[in-house]
Amino acid sequence: MTQYNDTQHLTSNEQVPMVTVNNNPNTTPATLWLIDDDAALRLVLADTFEDAGLNVISFTQAQAAWTRLNDVLQQHEAADQLPDVILTDIRMPMMDGLSFSDWVHQHFPKLPIVIMTAHSDLTSAISSYQTGAFEYLPKPFDLDDAVATIYKAINYQPNLVVSNHSIESNTNVITVTKEQPVSKPNVAKSAKKNPKAAKNKTQEKPNPQTNNNPSGFIGQSQAMQTVFRAIGRLAHSPITVLITGESGTGKELVASALHEHSPRAQQPFIALNMAAIPHDLIESELFGHEKGAFTGATTTRQGRFEQADGGTLFLDEIGDMPYSTQTRLLRVLANGEFFRVGGQQPVKVDVRIIAATHQNLEALVKQGKFREDLFYRLNVIRLPLPPLRTRPEDIPALATYFMQRAAKQMNSAEKQLHPTALQVMQSFEWRGNVRQLENVCLWLTVMATGDTVMVEDLPPELLEKIPAPLNHNQSSIEATQNQQHSDGAYNPNKNKQNVQNNQVSQTNENQNWQQALAIWAEQSLQTGETDILQTAAPEFERVLLKAALNHSGGKKIAAANLLGWGRNTLTRKLQQLEITASDRQDN
Repeated sequence: MTQYNDTQHLTSNEQVPMVTVNNNPNTTPATLWLIDDDAALRLVLADTFEDAGLNVISFTQAQAAWTRLNDVLQQHEAADQLPDVILTDIRMPMMDGLSFSDWVHQHFPKLPIVIMTAHSDLTSAISSYQTGAFEYLPKPFDLDDAVATIYKAINYQPNLVVSNHSIESNTNVITVTKEQPVSKPNVAKSAKKNPKAAKNKTQEKPNPQTNNNPSGFIGQSQAMQTVFRAIGRLAHSPITVLITGESGTGKELVASALHEHSPRAQQPFIALNMAAIPHDLIESELFGHEKGAFTGATTTRQGRFEQADGGTLFLDEIGDMPYSTQTRLLRVLANGEFFRVGGQQPVKVDVRIIAATHQNLEALVKQGKFREDLFYRLNVIRLPLPPLRTRPEDIPALATYFMQRAAKQMNSAEKQLHPTALQVMQSFEWRGNVRQLENVCLWLTVMATGDTVMVEDLPPELLEKIPAPLNHNQSSIEATQNQQHSDGAYNPNKNKQNVQNNQVSQTNENQNWQQALAIWAEQSLQTGETDILQTAAPEFERVLLKAALNHSGGKKIAAANLLGWGRNTLTRKLQQLEITASDRQDN
């Protein structure tokens, strides 16, 4: 690995396949600049990319990379010192990755940047793409996926800047002298362009229990990260989007986020639910009507298309639109023109259409209930939303957010969810998805007694389907409470003694290995040993790795999941710890 800290280290002598720009065999290996203040992650990523055939130069902070790029821009360094791609973290001291990416995109527009962050929320995703990032990688990510993304970025740019002359022509820089220094990116400058992102950037250690997303989106699951990336990419495009998903998954929230982060953000966002309007009024609602067009039309009225001119029109439950209205909608999508009901003159509008449905439109097309040509007009970009039951890891954060909001709405103290109650909520099917979860949190805020919500405080529909392990735990608690009354008499001393005995027994079982580790550490220090953590950590990992492999029958992917690692991490650890197939059976 090559580390840029005023000194450079030679790369490994291992023979790895060389990766070049546009796969040109006559050029030098492609260069990746890796920027992250996490030393351990930086080392892992550098090793991975070098094994993938890249020349890696690492930076501990974005400011050091900015200094080198600025030297090239001011012609203090040759243009061939430029990298082929940059991979940077967002939150770092002195200079954050978003400001750095914005500056690079302004001065080196052909240089691709991939942004990674552990603070993987909607704001980070959208801000990354707004600063010109080629791609956005939420942590944790699979190393193979990261390598594939870097390969795409390298081969994406057809002609990288290779001379000072081309730098001047491609970056709109005519002359850069000491009297005309290139300004350093800063958070204040980014704040003017994206105040929401700038506010979020200052929070180095955000509280996981709070929601910093202005659009109300919460989710660390892989499914939601895919949604966030899609919103980030689609926000600045005028293209039509079809959002699909079950009721309550947040389709209108997605449509609103696409509008709020688009160039049309200052123009109207009009939402219309097709299922909520009588069929005989839909055309008038969408396209407006002229005076006297029908009985009761005493004045000329603008429809939703005219009201949304310049902005976004969200057509929810598009599958419920009458067949006759679908024909008129098709004309608007084709040329942006329509006629008011009873009108003779065409009306021209500039509207971005975002449609949504919980139905299977392909099935409706086959049944003759939805026009096939309209389906293809709407289905330019399809954005499916995952149901809540497929991402239970997001439920704790969602529940906390809704409990906070419900407490504020009810002007009452916020209630905390007991861990067991939270487990019941995570195991529930949630057919009503996020909307149902929000309603349950509001119900708990009003109906539950005490500051902590216990399992018995949950609504009846949740208690009907408690999983067997949780039900067993709850029954054990009740049995212990009932055992307090023996032969009609309550013996607090006996009960207290039983609890203490159980706690001592459980503590002894749990602390056997910790005590052994403490004894070993004390003995090692007494004998004058140093760096005992470096000695113990590999052995600790070796024991856990062997146990996971034995438990999974030698299946690496299953073992990696048991350990909470990625497959690439497990493979690298096997090599580092020199664990062979025979070693795995010894444990």
